[in-house]
Amino acid sequence: MLKDRMIRFGIIGCGAVTEIAYLPCFKRERSFKLTCIVDEDESRARSLARGLDLYYVGKDIEPIYKHVDVVIVAVPNHLHFLIANQCLEAGKHVLCEKPLAITSDECSKLLSSAKRFNVKLAVAHVRRFYQIARIIKRIVDSRELGDLVSFDFEEGTIFNWPTVTGYIFDKAKAGGGVLMDIGVHVLDLLLWWHPYEINSVDYGDDSLGGLEAYAKLHVIFSNGTEGRVKVSRLSALRNRYKLIFENGVVEVEPLVWDPLISKRIHVTKFSETRKKLIKIKKEFPILDLLSDFVSAVRYDDYPLASGEDGLKVIQVIERCYSARRLLPLGWLLSTADASCD
Repeated sequence: MLKDRMIRFGIIGCGAVTEIAYLPCFKRERSFKLTCIVDEDESRARSLARGLDLYYVGKDIEPIYKHVDVVIVAVPNHLHFLIANQCLEAGKHVLCEKPLAITSDECSKLLSSAKRFNVKLAVAHVRRFYQIARIIKRIVDSRELGDLVSFDFEEGTIFNWPTVTGYIFDKAKAGGGVLMDIGVHVLDLLLWWHPYEINSVDYGDDSLGGLEAYAKLHVIFSNGTEGRVKVSRLSALRNRYKLIFENGVVEVEPLVWDPLISKRIHVTKFSETRKKLIKIKKEFPILDLLSDFVSAVRYDDYPLASGEDGLKVIQVIERCYSARRLLPLGWLLSTADASCD
């Protein structure tokens, strides 16, 4: 029984997220362990494995199956479905990096495989594990500020992720631009915080046939809540999530997963003149993500960020891309324009 022994992990993919996020967690955690690392670049796999006590390090997947219970799929987006499905069919629980896959059809097939082989499937929507995100979820669910009326989310910086393969700039491999990247995180939080059906989406971006670097959505939910989402990897936006309730406003700085960065949340009630400021420091959301999935595997429970959640985000992104319109490109001339339109 898995609940009676150590859960063993394997990682497939040795990109930046493995090096920066996952490996430090396994080095400090003792309630579960890493046993295998796989990458087609065997020299990089061996470099990252240095100092770790592992059963297998190499470029082949099948040899890891007898040494792992859970596989983390951290390869380029276009390989998520192929590799995750292979692991599910081998009877292994899968935690897949976001996005779960690059089409809703692939996501649905992964869900079917997980059900057929009786294994767990989760997606690394890691921002759900920030305390800020959970506080907002509680505020929405409890209606302590009344119903959510509208929202305004902006997140954008000049791209600086230390990508190893560069796949993120290849449309066929990434599946999309900034909406399939930052947008996955932002949309997942929106859908988690406010779990109503979406009635309509008005979507535009700056793509001229390649990958979009700036995207803007106007969303209307079935209960009448509406708002906008703006994401960019070319310029600094206001970097603020604002949620307007019947009786107050919540404002949050964008959620980053550096554990040393202080994050802030402002909660204002209309009946009060002062703002409540909550400061949160030294979080380890990747570790919480792993611990949550271990608990789901041990006790046959639902992970906080399930495969179904991954599918919902991709369905919204597909809806956006299918109704895409070209935004006026004058904003390229001025960062201020990008921030204020």
